[in-house]
Amino acid sequence: MRTCDTREPTALIAVASSNQQLARYKENSREIAKPRHHQPIRACENRQPVPLPAPRQTLDAAGLVVAAPGNNAAIVRDVSFKLAAGQGVGIIGPSGSGKSTLARALVGVWPPARGTIRLDGAELGQWEPESLGPSIGYLPQGVDLFDGTIAENISRFARDVDPAAIIEAAEQAGVLQLILSMPEGYDTRIGAAGAILSAGQRQRIGLARALYGKPFLLVLDEPNASLDAEGEAALTNAILAARKAGAIVVVIAHRPNALAAVDQVLFMAEGRAVAFGPRDEVLRKTTVHAVSETA
Repeated sequence: MRTCDTREPTALIAVASSNQQLARYKENSREIAKPRHHQPIRACENRQPVPLPAPRQTLDAAGLVVAAPGNNAAIVRDVSFKLAAGQGVGIIGPSGSGKSTLARALVGVWPPARGTIRLDGAELGQWEPESLGPSIGYLPQGVDLFDGTIAENISRFARDVDPAAIIEAAEQAGVLQLILSMPEGYDTRIGAAGAILSAGQRQRIGLARALYGKPFLLVLDEPNASLDAEGEAALTNAILAARKAGAIVVVIAHRPNALAAVDQVLFMAEGRAVAFGPRDEVLRKTTVHAVSETA
């Protein structure tokens, strides 16, 4: 097993998703917050972050072993896959198979105990966090919204806000008309945890936040869990648009509709990758496997 040095990060990764993270984000947009389980992002093998250009080509996960912070029991075991710009993968499998844990690892929230995650050949720990953050969009399974305006939530409470990018993200997430119907539009305060919004509305705002700034890597964990048919259509269009623009999209899927916009599927069971490849091919294989297991 590789050894990793633990360090306090120095700049914000844009996948912050806890109240502690948000408080520190507001205090200093260049200071990184601790991930939701309060474990600092680690720089492995004593590598120091260096200035690198924004990723545009590949995501390469190799031999990933991932455990929850503070726990040595592996949840993800020896998972490998590679995607190129414009590709989308749906990660499927039974509950408890490690899908959400893999999502957390891909965005740097839970660093792997072993293995590597590389964007354009560089490990996540080699990137300057403040330069990598805008290249990653993350919609966690439990959507975290904060006591602020809709615009602040979509823009991740950034100091240098691009209003056009906020509107574009809202349009792509299919939430524009909802926002315009609010009393103060984008300046409407949504309360702690998005209290004034329904579950589906919170999910759409969370999707807009993930899409903000056109990130290269977009990781969506059960993005359609609370969506109606209109919301699912907007989600499919958003994923297709992101892929067309050159993004890599990873979708954790429990409902088949979420696979409509991806071209690859990774099937997981007991923390391992059972099959990975073209969507229809993997779905055929896993259906046959499931039938044979129950016969």
